[in-house]
Amino acid sequence: MIRTALQTLAIIALLNSPAALAQSVVAVRPSGPTVPANLLRFSIVFSPAPSNVGVQDFALRQASGSHILAPFDPLELWSPDRRVLTLLFQPGRVKTGLVAHNTLGSALIPGTDVVLLFRGHAIIRWRVTAPINIPPDPTHWQVRTPGSDTNDPITVHLGAGIDALDKDLLTVADAAGRRVPGYATLAHGETVWRFAPSRPWQPGFYSIKINPALEDPAGNRVRQSFEHRPKMDPAMDTARLRIHIH
Repeated sequence: MIRTALQTLAIIALLNSPAALAQSVVAVRPSGPTVPANLLRFSIVFSPAPSNVGVQDFALRQASGSHILAPFDPLELWSPDRRVLTLLFQPGRVKTGLVAHNTLGSALIPGTDVVLLFRGHAIIRWRVTAPINIPPDPTHWQVRTPGSDTNDPITVHLGAGIDALDKDLLTVADAAGRRVPGYATLAHGETVWRFAPSRPWQPGFYSIKINPALEDPAGNRVRQSFEHRPKMDPAMDTARLRIHIH
């Protein structure tokens, strides 16, 4: 009995070791190789859901080895199932003109490579690019429509990545305005959105509805940049892309 108890404790300790927890990270988003210097937030997907994990377990360093001082906000945003943790960069270091930005500077410098660490283990490496201050523009998105009587997805090439948690802020409606049931996914560094219907497509006109709260990784919303964002109007029109399935 004592041996069994000791074995159980050993297994628990092993499962909660830094190496084991690092292996429980199944995705980091943005998932692409680059991030803008004004990256606002990122998400870590775990499987299974971890315990006793928080912002204190993460660090950011230059690829050269030097650690970046206090890059993250203490706020932790967990999904209801505790499998997805979203962390914010210090907003004061992201938005220009604020005290933290003027004194500490941006945590991310264009042209450098940074490594995200979880309990000392590297989980992703990003190349930092220039800040993105232009809001997402659906008029530049490229849409590929499927054929009728299929369950093939609608594919939208977004041109630039959107926040991975916002994939369901794009929805599809039929000609009568009814939401089409189905499942949305993101791919290629969150630059491609796909929607597969639960039932085969019927011929006709459809629209892709874009919730005004949809953001890119730098916090820019459709028609609103993070740097100059007015207070969101609940009555703001939802943008739409109209498509025809033959």
